[in-house]
Amino acid sequence: MKNIIALIAALAISFLSAQSFAAEIKFAIVAPEGSTWSKIVREWNEDLKVKTNGQVSFKIYAGGVQGDERDVIRKMKIGQLDAAGFTGLGLGIINSEVRVLELPFLFQNYKEVDAVTKKLQPKLKAGFAKKGFEFLGWAEAGFVNIFSNKPIATLKDLKGVKMWMWEADPLVKALCDEFGIVPIPLALADVLTSLQTNLIDAAYAPPLGAIALQWFTRTKFYTKDKLTNSTGAFLITKRAMNKLTLAQQKILRETALKYSKKLINKTRAENAQSYTALANAGLKPVDIEAASLEEIRTRSQKVWDKLSGQLYSPELLLEVKQTVAATRGQ
Repeated sequence: MKNIIALIAALAISFLSAQSFAAEIKFAIVAPEGSTWSKIVREWNEDLKVKTNGQVSFKIYAGGVQGDERDVIRKMKIGQLDAAGFTGLGLGIINSEVRVLELPFLFQNYKEVDAVTKKLQPKLKAGFAKKGFEFLGWAEAGFVNIFSNKPIATLKDLKGVKMWMWEADPLVKALCDEFGIVPIPLALADVLTSLQTNLIDAAYAPPLGAIALQWFTRTKFYTKDKLTNSTGAFLITKRAMNKLTLAQQKILRETALKYSKKLINKTRAENAQSYTALANAGLKPVDIEAASLEEIRTRSQKVWDKLSGQLYSPELLLEVKQTVAATRGQ
């Protein structure tokens, strides 16, 4: 009888422990403190704490204090970090197929972006899962402009430009090779200083990102034509997710979807508004001449094909192009 009572007591303790399991998820983002991205993650954290009765929360490391995205991935793999918000580069390090979403001049508008990300999401989620990560939601940065200290209006203007390239980014490297641009590999944290010291004379970013990172204070021009759409996403390690109860996992996934959508909508709106801020700061927009723009688009598509079979499969590239074409034709 005593043994039965002891067993029941042990099961009850175990059940209560499972119900009140507390977890602090170590969460890193490269976006600076006070940026739209960090604010949304902090809102998400507050909502998560309310919905889990304070049992699950984020310990947020903003502004790249945990290192560049390669450092963050390494720390996630060894358990020092649990979750992160990544740009396309970080996502591509884990699952290179995601870089198909950042091909130059692939998209003309967000309707096309949304159609392709929706189409590819199941496949890309499966790819992250194979690497030990769970995809929680998209967190794009938006359409990218080139910020420079000389106007880039023709193909010839690109020659010899000292362009920042995120370290070991195969997509940007292929573009630089195609157009004769001088790539200067740097960590994200080193770009502002490098603009200040003229180590580089150009960098690429969505306008909101250029403002958040203060790059716009060290450049004079930006291209009105958008180079690509900068994707992003929130990931958590399977190890960290499996430490949560099933109920907590459900709440985390539901709140991730909610704040992923909120971030995308807010980022898109603020990117549109950011061009006014750039103009007020004295930056001059530059139109790429029609003939040069057409050639840039044509040669950019050669880069799509060169990277096919390296970063993503030919079949995936075809699926993306077909989805864009179908959406554009509607």
